[in-house]
Amino acid sequence: MMEGVFFVLSVLDDPDPLSMRHLLSTMAVITLTIPVIPVIAETHVIMQEGFAFVPSSLTVAPGDTIIWQRTSGGHTVTTGTDCTPGAYDGFSINDALNSITPTVEVTLPSDLAAGTLGYFCNISSHCESLGMQASLTIEAPEPCVGDINDDGLVNGADLGLMLGAWGTCGKGPCVADLNSDGIVNGADLGLLLGGWGSCP
Repeated sequence: MMEGVFFVLSVLDDPDPLSMRHLLSTMAVITLTIPVIPVIAETHVIMQEGFAFVPSSLTVAPGDTIIWQRTSGGHTVTTGTDCTPGAYDGFSINDALNSITPTVEVTLPSDLAAGTLGYFCNISSHCESLGMQASLTIEAPEPCVGDINDDGLVNGADLGLMLGAWGTCGKGPCVADLNSDGIVNGADLGLLLGGWGSCP
């Protein structure tokens, strides 16, 4: 793959149109031969055990699904901190966890900000006196360099957009200028190829 990148960068400095046609046909081959692995969100299970959520802290990512599973008693899963209900980045939960609804299943918004999402049981004194609270650490995914169309993949669609924007950037947004130097060129193409595949 690195040989292909070197070839691409060297051809881009050659003004010969035949070289550019060779480049485009080579890029088509690269596009067809590099496997694309889709991003798969994870599912996490948190158990209610007595007056505790287990585990009491968990690292998750936007788009993941969280399932709280009841074992006994009547409880809630309520977002907030210090036993006070509240939203986190505009997102909130306040669902019963009891014999009628023994599980609470929530998929986190894909644009949820990184940080700590606190939650607790909002039944009687379960939080204040018995400490029934826990947290989710939201880790936002790393930026996906080269995903020009924001579909979670760096692939031929992004390559096409980059080639279509080739040259000096105009006054408008220049999303294909990955290194922000004002020009869409071989340096940007190298970054795109380096991030080829599914986004982290």
